[in-house]
Amino acid sequence: MLASWTESHHSGAKVSFWLPDAQALDAFRHMTTRKGNTAGQRFMAVLVEIGDDEQPVTDAAAPASIASLGLPRGSGLSKSAGIISKSPDFQRFVAQVQGFQPDDPEQREEQAAGHMRQFCRVSSRRELDTSPTAAQLFQRLMTGYRDWCRAQGIA
Repeated sequence: MLASWTESHHSGAKVSFWLPDAQALDAFRHMTTRKGNTAGQRFMAVLVEIGDDEQPVTDAAAPASIASLGLPRGSGLSKSAGIISKSPDFQRFVAQVQGFQPDDPEQREEQAAGHMRQFCRVSSRRELDTSPTAAQLFQRLMTGYRDWCRAQGIA
């Protein structure tokens, strides 16, 4: 749950969340914090606002086909897909699915992006923002990726 957000010219922008319990911190306990003189761990997160019914909050003006997916209008799936394709973990996931991994980092990124386009049946990731079918397939791919991450012990 959102606890607070701040923005200042001294410390930049910051968002804080309440976690369900102390155990949810276990994935972070081994990491250092800014006050510990070393920081810099980077994370990628996808956040979707949910209502009291635990369902995603959607824009009422969104077309029914996109709204039925629980995605906010202009959800930027194509942007998320581009970011995820650059993730070394996602690249390892794709390499395992396809049975090989290129040596070159640029080829690994292209392999990940190509797998995503093929899985979602699109010629461009931009179609994820306009095609309900592609958006559903992207969600299915991300579910498989999250399951793989859990099995690998990746938080």
